[in-house]
Amino acid sequence: MAPVASLVPGILLLLWLTSPSRACTCAPPHPQTAFCSSDLVIRAKFVGTAEVNHTSLHQRYEIKMTKMYKGFQALGDAADIRFVYTPAMESVCGYFHKSQNRSEEFLIAGKLRDGLLHINTCSFLAPWHGLSHAQRRGFTKTYAAGCEECTVFPCSSIPCKLESDTHCLWTDQLLQGSEKGFQSRHLACLPREPGMCTWQSLRPRMA
Repeated sequence: MAPVASLVPGILLLLWLTSPSRACTCAPPHPQTAFCSSDLVIRAKFVGTAEVNHTSLHQRYEIKMTKMYKGFQALGDAADIRFVYTPAMESVCGYFHKSQNRSEEFLIAGKLRDGLLHINTCSFLAPWHGLSHAQRRGFTKTYAAGCEECTVFPCSSIPCKLESDTHCLWTDQLLQGSEKGFQSRHLACLPREPGMCTWQSLRPRMA
């Protein structure tokens, strides 16, 4: 039985590889939504190539964490994250890191499972230098202020309306055809007064 059992993981992987392609589709989140819904938000460098686990059909990348913005309590005594895990197949939303620059820093927002950081193609993951000044400010200190009370509410088709005074209507996809529009790059949904949230600019104020 042992030889047969040892073949099972390989057979499963082969089936995944030869099965009809199933595209992974998801709506990219506003960065504040990504921050609030993630267990762990860090800045890190990808320092190793992908290692595939044929048994779990996952792959992992070795990373070097340079900063943590969220997850101190969830991480517990573990002071560092050395690997990030993702499905091994793009058809099931596996993330494939394309940059070969090991000194480049990335903002990574993901989920913790058994103390391990998991991401997929639907996760918010972007080069740190590619984020706007407002987004950097949001991830480092501001988005957290809106997590408890406020909700970024996506509007992708007309008509759409707010369902609550604590919702901020996100129209980037509808008006600009991209989730990387003005609201995503420069605004945060934050409490204005008890029971009400509004878009607020995180851009530097001009003197």
